[in-house]
Amino acid sequence: MSYFGGRDLAPQPFADDASFWANCAARRLTFQRCRACGRVTHPPIGVCPACQSLEQEWIDAPEDARVFSFTWIHTSAHESVAQSLPYNVAVVDFPRLPGVRLITNVVNVRPGELAIGDRVSLAWENAGDEVLLPRFRKMD
Repeated sequence: MSYFGGRDLAPQPFADDASFWANCAARRLTFQRCRACGRVTHPPIGVCPACQSLEQEWIDAPEDARVFSFTWIHTSAHESVAQSLPYNVAVVDFPRLPGVRLITNVVNVRPGELAIGDRVSLAWENAGDEVLLPRFRKMD
């Protein structure tokens, strides 16, 4: 099932997150790491929230994560996602990157099949025009 409703809802990169989306287009989920103190941050920002350094680098994220939180959407806020109802919006965290979380969808589940703590693995969704969105699949 595709959760993406059309090009009009595709991400519009800004200066701080343009590299994040370029890496996604290459099927690489990456997060910013401060070169000064090592803090990993998401969403991308121009300055380290821990030490205020401007020196950032991009590191590959682990492909495995855990469901931190989720909700099921049953009413469409935009006509382009109406065909996907119901769908979930999930927050996943990465045990190997403490404190880093990503808002996403878990794509291979129906209501009642998702729980906090479930293990998930990275999957990519083609949103057209070379836009790839990081999604996750529940692991057995």
